[in-house]
Amino acid sequence: MYNIFASALKEHQRGNLQRAIKEYQDILGEEPQHLGALTNLAMIWHVLHRSKDAEQTLRHALAIHPHHIEALNGLGVVLSAQKRFEEAAQAYRTCVSRDPTHDLAWHNLGLAYSRLEEMEQAVAAFEQALTLAPDRADTLTQFIFHKLQTASWDELLDQAIARLRTMIHRDASDIDPYLLVFICRSPAELQKAARNHSRRLLATVTPLPPTPSVQRQRVHIGYLSADFHQHATSALAAELFESHDRNQFQISAYSVGPEDYSPMRDRLYHAFDHFCDGSSLTDEALAQKIRQDGIDILVDLKGYTRDARPRVLAMRPAPLQINYLGFPGTMGASFMDYIVADAIVLPPEHEPFFDEHPIRLPHGYQVNDSHRFIDPQPLSRRQAGLPDQGMVFCCFNQSAKITPELLALWLRLLKQIPESILWLLAFHPYAMKRLHTMAASGGIKPQRLIFAPRLPLAQHLARYRLADLFLDSLPCGAHTTASDALWGGCPVLTCMGSTFPGRVAASLLIHLGFPQLVTANLKDYERMAITLAQDHQQRQQIRHYLHQRIPSSPIFNGRIFARHLERGFLEAWTRHVQHQPPAPIHIQASLAESSKYP
Repeated sequence: MYNIFASALKEHQRGNLQRAIKEYQDILGEEPQHLGALTNLAMIWHVLHRSKDAEQTLRHALAIHPHHIEALNGLGVVLSAQKRFEEAAQAYRTCVSRDPTHDLAWHNLGLAYSRLEEMEQAVAAFEQALTLAPDRADTLTQFIFHKLQTASWDELLDQAIARLRTMIHRDASDIDPYLLVFICRSPAELQKAARNHSRRLLATVTPLPPTPSVQRQRVHIGYLSADFHQHATSALAAELFESHDRNQFQISAYSVGPEDYSPMRDRLYHAFDHFCDGSSLTDEALAQKIRQDGIDILVDLKGYTRDARPRVLAMRPAPLQINYLGFPGTMGASFMDYIVADAIVLPPEHEPFFDEHPIRLPHGYQVNDSHRFIDPQPLSRRQAGLPDQGMVFCCFNQSAKITPELLALWLRLLKQIPESILWLLAFHPYAMKRLHTMAASGGIKPQRLIFAPRLPLAQHLARYRLADLFLDSLPCGAHTTASDALWGGCPVLTCMGSTFPGRVAASLLIHLGFPQLVTANLKDYERMAITLAQDHQQRQQIRHYLHQRIPSSPIFNGRIFARHLERGFLEAWTRHVQHQPPAPIHIQASLAESSKYP
């Protein structure tokens, strides 16, 4: 039996899953209580998205041996995949109570607490995992991110960030590239981490064999995303999908996220020529499906963000693969050919830090939907929980984007501008409590920091009418939140960052014709915020120009945007079928556009 199990394990490790399944099942036919075969078979079912089979197998293992550590941890993983996070957390808690030295279970417990929005407990679990395994890069990254989410700025966080930056330059470290966008100010560091991550992805897959590409009547574009439901990405891009020229393109969606039965999901379902729900498919099966469908250009809308499927991309199911919208930076991968950008988010001097070649669009890279509905119902300041009088500074970015330096600057603004308030999005209760405490220690009454509850999008956009100035964050700035504020008629003030994640608001503002709202450093940012706060007439003038420019702007019109993006796709595809390697592509505005738009 030992030899059979060793053989099954070898097949499992090689990725020959069907062969491994058969051998594990042969073992269980002879020895139904073989714990190694049960737990390993369950993990294969999990990889194959057969969650019910995985759960049943693990519960069978635990019925035999209730304290089996790997089965308990595996059960937590399987329950998490089913979004049963409370049950998953209980499985991990049982695991660490049986074996307090199980660092992976502590790490997984932190992830489960995070999905339950129990952020204090998440930080504590990651800290315990780090105590047991100080060199776990994934745990260190999660620890830092959750410390940022809870505004837990202390010496421990500073030390962790210093360690992480050292680890980035070790090829052995695998650090989540997405979480780095919140802390890194160096495009070279972001690229290094992305390259390390992509190299490990490639080691886990067998690329599909190349197929000849031919020029045909319509180019077949596939969009891959977990966000084809009520989500910020879809709120931005729905009109783009609807507006593609069907004479030139066939458009398919590959959805790897949930069906939420929302009006947005229904809209998206009808926006594509073909809509494939690939959420239950393995990476291998989904890559094969994309290949069989004859996709010419695969546009990935997730990158390395939550619920992404980069292994699918690593298998090269499409001749051309493009990084767009969901991940603000390079994927550092040989399997990605292009990134959709513009000259502000990705200036020429940053090209060496991107493994993809840019497709630069003339009026900004971020698409927006001109049909986004704003609730017309008037909303009073009192109804929104704001005082009747006083300047309203706002920032509805997530809490991880706020830094100690930025908070100190914002508190100085409140001191400079009497009766002003800072309106933030309601974060996790612990983070809000900490920010109130820090405001009080800085001589600001806590009630001058007001937290806005989450609302449906139409109502959320409407309340921007009550804000006087949106203050952007750094090093990771506003993306969808910046376009939301502008769409709602609220001026945005930003500071140009040194990386793609810190330059999106600048791109929006410059392409709208408001370069005066883009500052070069935080000193100028603070000075401009004070100037605008003290000049009601200038703010009203900016609002007036926003009201005029946004309806006709290509950035806020998915149909116009689609034409520019399609030109980029066609040029990339033409190069490919002519056997030319990928190269930077610059889409120029027409003379009519140049005279019409800023």
